Amino acid sequence: MKQIFLASTAFEIVCLAAGLDSGAFDGDEVPSERILLLSINSPIVELAPDLDSLPGMASLVARFDRVLRLNDLIWPHHPSSWQPGGNDLPMLERLVRQAWHLGVEPVELVLESPQVNPAIALGRLFGNARIRVHADGLMCYGPTRNRIPLENGQRMTTLHHLPLVPGLQPQLLSEFAITPVPLDVAAFTAVVDEVTAAVAPLLGEIADLDGDRTALGLGQYLSRLGLVTEAEEVELHADMARAAARVGCEVLVFKPHPAADVRSLDNLIALGHGLGIEIRILRTPVVAEVVMAQLRPRLVLGSFSTAMATARAIYGLPALAVGAEVLLDRIAPYQNSNRVPVSLMVELADGTADPLEEQQLAELQSLIDAVAYCMVPQVVPHLRQRAVDHLSGPRAIQTRRHFKRRRLTALGLPGGHPGRRNGWRGALRHVRTVLRRR
Repeated sequence: MKQIFLASTAFEIVCLAAGLDSGAFDGDEVPSERILLLSINSPIVELAPDLDSLPGMASLVARFDRVLRLNDLIWPHHPSSWQPGGNDLPMLERLVRQAWHLGVEPVELVLESPQVNPAIALGRLFGNARIRVHADGLMCYGPTRNRIPLENGQRMTTLHHLPLVPGLQPQLLSEFAITPVPLDVAAFTAVVDEVTAAVAPLLGEIADLDGDRTALGLGQYLSRLGLVTEAEEVELHADMARAAARVGCEVLVFKPHPAADVRSLDNLIALGHGLGIEIRILRTPVVAEVVMAQLRPRLVLGSFSTAMATARAIYGLPALAVGAEVLLDRIAPYQNSNRVPVSLMVELADGTADPLEEQQLAELQSLIDAVAYCMVPQVVPHLRQRAVDHLSGPRAIQTRRHFKRRRLTALGLPGGHPGRRNGWRGALRHVRTVLRRR
């Protein structure tokens, strides 16, 4: 049996390496070969660097027997839009096996983002392969945003995820009753330390800093997602600088999105002079956790970045969400896959790193389950009663900002317009949902 691990970001490679080190991907059968399949999903593939050439990745990639590049195989198709025809799948599997020297051995796939291509395409291509899923961020706590082909879902065995909110149950793939398995945190931090040691000579811009007087800002390039305008994103970064100055930080290390506009970064540096805080732009392409491990900043700032969750849960660093309340209202459509990450940061990233008490965790689970149902009720109908209980419970008023009244009305949930639905189509959808539950 050969294992093929799909990855499209450096953070995913870190998680996969941690999983290998801790034996998370071991099974009854020892694989004859472990293959890392890299996929560049950037809009302009030609401008994106090879993941295995990024600083600190060499020793992580060396854990695999081979490295393959999906883009080379399917060019000129883009991985996100690659949809091989059903009648061609048997032929394509033979050709791919030949191109990748897989022979006739069984294959086990370890895929990211199972609800979109290229994961769906690979699952269909290797029609007899068992499938594991590895989640690379906060989206694992939200629902599967699209229906997964049944022939893929029935072969999925495990959801591997980093416990970014300890104790919170992920809803990704819950429609297939798959039990999530958290990655070993000690293995993850050991891999991050390994990368940190390798890239330390390249991080001269932070080598002289005192973490107690430094904040880390995380850019996400939200304007490209259509959530804010470019001007609003510049102001969002400025708000991070102001927040860092308010808590007494003397320096803000800002880690920009790789596609960020250089001009906006220059404006941010100039703004820092007016606020009395020095702003340093981290231009070395490393995962944010490397900066946390080396610098141990006083505060981590962002909107809804996964790194804010790793700061709180794994490194014990205070995290503060900037602009998340606005984004919670802006995200459209309601089923946008970023909704649950934003909801989590609104509730958790309050400038502290305090762990959740048992009652707080239960309340957060109730909220996220309700949001998940409202996002894609046709995918997670088993969460409807959880949503009803939350929306009619004692915390419904405090968490009202996470829901849209029109959405609640259309789904016939507490908090919607009483006695109204969105026409006969909404009523019909409600009847169908009730019948399915019965």
